[in-house]
Amino acid sequence: MKHFSLLIAVAALLFLFSGCGDNKTTELKPGYDKAEMTMLLPVMERTYDTSDIGGFKTPEPTKVKRVFRSKVSPLMNRFDVWITDDKKAILSIRGSIIDTAALSFTAAFYVPMVPAIGKIKMSDSKTFEYKVAELPGAGVHLGMLLALGHISDELIDQIKKQYADGIRDFIILGHSQGSGIGFLATSYIRYLQKDGKLPADFRLKTYNIAAPKTGNVQYAYDYEKITMGGWAMSVNNVLDWVPNIGVTLQSAQDFPKISPFINLKGFFTDLNYKPGAKFDDAAQKFLSVVPNAGEELAKVVHEYVYSKVLKAMPGYVEPELLKTTDFERAGLNIPMIPNADYYKLFPNDVKKSQVWENHSVYPYYILVTTN
Repeated sequence: MKHFSLLIAVAALLFLFSGCGDNKTTELKPGYDKAEMTMLLPVMERTYDTSDIGGFKTPEPTKVKRVFRSKVSPLMNRFDVWITDDKKAILSIRGSIIDTAALSFTAAFYVPMVPAIGKIKMSDSKTFEYKVAELPGAGVHLGMLLALGHISDELIDQIKKQYADGIRDFIILGHSQGSGIGFLATSYIRYLQKDGKLPADFRLKTYNIAAPKTGNVQYAYDYEKITMGGWAMSVNNVLDWVPNIGVTLQSAQDFPKISPFINLKGFFTDLNYKPGAKFDDAAQKFLSVVPNAGEELAKVVHEYVYSKVLKAMPGYVEPELLKTTDFERAGLNIPMIPNADYYKLFPNDVKKSQVWENHSVYPYYILVTTN
């Protein structure tokens, strides 16, 4: 009888310890996870309306339920909250859509960079105070920052609500413009945690899909530092054109203060590359090409985009702009490389293809499930 009682006690202990192990395995883990990404893509697709994308093509989401949908912002931004059966909250941010007033793409096209810490007067009644990087010189895409500003209150309210309900695992999920916002939302949330304005004990993991470049190299360095260890992935189809924007125009002013551009002639002389008679003239032309191009781009943006921003956001005051167009990639990049089966569905034929062929959520689902 003693032996039987001992056996029952041991079995009970094993059951308890195995249960503890199961709880641990449900926590978010760093790094790219194919099964996780496969589950997330149908959620991402349904953050759009079916009319936005010509119908849903991925399977119905399983073991997850949508519990909240934000209001639509003045620039047509929106996010959903989904809760998985194992108590993870997914904050899914919608990408660009085609709307009659072209407001959604206004956020994407409003490309000047602004400092990564500051305040923006969004309207007569709202000022958005933000910090998305601490590294000096960090700059971010103004349109994406405005998009974050519009959804920030509801986003933070939802994090607080889900946290109060016991959630400790949060996933930022974005596609296209939603990924651009996803970068900044990740930084914004992490700095709110760091500054004691949100609880520090919840885990935050980010999957940005078809992700555009959202800031300069200093922002990228900062983002990669605060998400170090595999907590922020950028999942990009190598055939997709969107991860190549914003268009990068790098100039001497984008380098650190100490660089060869302090004294270009002396630098080449020290390397035994003696400058020729036309060096000064050639150097001046070289150093002015990108700043001039950047100024011309700013003029175009203000001519065609700025008026739409003002119309959508009465009372908006444009913040001080940075004189840079040096957009850089950020995060842990996960390249999705098509195989022969992918090309059967999406032939990449310029004459027969349409511009979103390699960019929408469904081709990413095919790539993720076959890579």
